[in-house]
Amino acid sequence: MKSLLAWWFRLTLPRHLPETTPAERERARYARLTSTFALVIAPLGLLAFIYGALTSLNPVAPWIEGVACFCALASPLLNRWGFTIVAASLLVLNSMINSVGNLITNPLDPVYVGIFSALVIPVVLAGALLPPVAALLTSFLNSAVIVGLTLFQQHTPEYDRWLRLGYGSIMIALPIALQLIVGIITYVIMRYLIATIRRADRAEEIIALQKEIAEYQRQRAQEQRQLEEGIAQIAQVHAAVANGNLDARVPTGQEGVLWQIAVPLNNLLNHAQQWKRNSDLLEQTYTLAHQLVRYLQRCRLQQTPAVFTQPTGTPLDPILPEIQYLSEKASRTSRTSSLQ
Repeated sequence: MKSLLAWWFRLTLPRHLPETTPAERERARYARLTSTFALVIAPLGLLAFIYGALTSLNPVAPWIEGVACFCALASPLLNRWGFTIVAASLLVLNSMINSVGNLITNPLDPVYVGIFSALVIPVVLAGALLPPVAALLTSFLNSAVIVGLTLFQQHTPEYDRWLRLGYGSIMIALPIALQLIVGIITYVIMRYLIATIRRADRAEEIIALQKEIAEYQRQRAQEQRQLEEGIAQIAQVHAAVANGNLDARVPTGQEGVLWQIAVPLNNLLNHAQQWKRNSDLLEQTYTLAHQLVRYLQRCRLQQTPAVFTQPTGTPLDPILPEIQYLSEKASRTSRTSSLQ
């Protein structure tokens, strides 16, 4: 049964049926209710049309049943297209036609008086599928139908005899009173039911809003905590850098609130560290250059070649072998000149 209902809902409900606001949820409820009643009424309307077309001796009856069948079959299609009010109205009209069909095609007879009571079905159906005021309107319309049939439809002699005997209150007034009473009761009940559903929707909205506020506050508290942690980390890095530790860095997790600040700060510290290394290397090179000059001066005075056994780790390393080669060459030349 559930699979049948699911298939029928997929076939007859609007494709996109939002249910975020109370008004949208109310429209969705009406659409589902109309679709559910159409599942029952549409097959019955089709069977009634086929049965009437095959068995009725009155040539008008198949046309009346055809109109009722059209209303029943068109209702789920219109509901699918989003015309829920029109679809529900067609179901109510189908119920009215089926209730008074025999009265339209046959002379009024006391036997058919009880059929007037069946007109309460469209009243209840209108109250369930349409706004509550539709139940009142349907009861008024049914009362007008009863009066119209009584005044203009052909009567049997037995029916006229009952009227002459004073049974008009039973045959006319009682069905009309029944329509009005059922219409008023249905209107009041549906108004109360809809008001209850709307209060429940508002309560759900309040609960959902409270959850959203709680979630927002939780996120704000988490962001505040991350902000405080990020500020503390940046303060620690600043203190470390101020004490000469250029290796200190701010953690750069993507979830951090201060991520956009931490990344540029780390880049700046990287550049500062590189500048410090370059400065140290320049100072070391400057010192080694002075030492190299003094060493070369001693070698020149002592007439000994300059010898460099270890690299210095400075930009002077590439020229030290050349200086050593020139120094050795100069020393050999000097010794050769002294021997001559």
